[in-house]
Amino acid sequence: MILRCEAPAKINRELRIGGRRPDGYHSILSRFTALDLADRLEAEAAAALSFSTTGEPSPPDESNLVLRAARALAEKIGMAPKARLALTKQIPVGAGLGGGSSDAAAALRLLAALWNVRLAPEELSELASRLGSDVPYFLVGGEADVSGRGERVRPREDTVSSEIALLVPPFSLSTAEVYALHDRLEGNASSDTPTHLEIETSGRLFGPNELAEAVLEANPRMAVYLSAARAVAAEATITGSGSAIALSGYRDLSEISRRHPEVRLFACRTLSRKDYQRRTIPSGG
Repeated sequence: MILRCEAPAKINRELRIGGRRPDGYHSILSRFTALDLADRLEAEAAAALSFSTTGEPSPPDESNLVLRAARALAEKIGMAPKARLALTKQIPVGAGLGGGSSDAAAALRLLAALWNVRLAPEELSELASRLGSDVPYFLVGGEADVSGRGERVRPREDTVSSEIALLVPPFSLSTAEVYALHDRLEGNASSDTPTHLEIETSGRLFGPNELAEAVLEANPRMAVYLSAARAVAAEATITGSGSAIALSGYRDLSEISRRHPEVRLFACRTLSRKDYQRRTIPSGG
C-alpha cells in the first residue's frame, strides 16, 4: 500500500528577531500561518531506503530533509530505514515558505504510520526540532506563535481563511546568509526578543519582519518586487528570510506580470488547523 499526504507551505505574518543563542541560532517570535500551496509525499514499504523528487528543484541526496527525517525516525525506534519515498515539489525552494521543513514533518508522519510507530507528541516534536527549526510547527499547522529558535509552538485560534497571493522572484535566498547580513546590519542594537506581536493590536494581517532589511540587502531586486506588490495590495510583506512576498487585499495581479514577467505568482488561501490536519493525515490507496 502507498501512503500519501500533503506538506503545506507557511508564511510569517510577523517575525521578530532576538540575539544569537549559545547554540548559534537566533531567538525569534513569529506568527506562522499555513497555506494551501503544498508539496506531496508518498511512502511505501521497500527492502531499502530510496528517495525521488519531481517538480520544483529539490536535492535528491542526503541533504534533503525527507531523507534525514527517515533516518532520524528509524534510529529513534532502532530499526533500519526501509521505504520508498517520492516527493512532488510545488513549494518554491529558498523562498521563506518552509517547504523543506514541511516535507520533513510529512516524512515523520508517513513513516510513523508505515512502520507502525507509536511516539508521544512530545517525542515526535523533539525529533522534529533536531531536523530543523521550523519542523515542529509543521506537526501542528494552522495558525501558531513560534518562539525559541522555532521549536516552541503555541497554537492560536484560527482566523477567518484569507486569500493570499505569493510573488516569487526568479532567485532563492539563503537563510543563513540573510541572518548573517541581519547581524552585520544590526551591529550593537538591542538583542531582546519582543514578548508580543504588533498584529495582536494593529488590526493588520501583517506585522514587521525584522529580517526584511537584510533580505533587501541580500538582493537589490527585492526592493523592486516589494514595491510592485505594495502597488496592488492593501498589505505586502517579505515572508521569513525571503525571497517570497505575501500579498493580502490585492487587486488584479496582471500589472505585476506585465512589468515583471520573470516572477511567479501563486493564488493561495490560509488553512485552518482542522483543514491542515485533514490534508496532512496519511491516507492509503
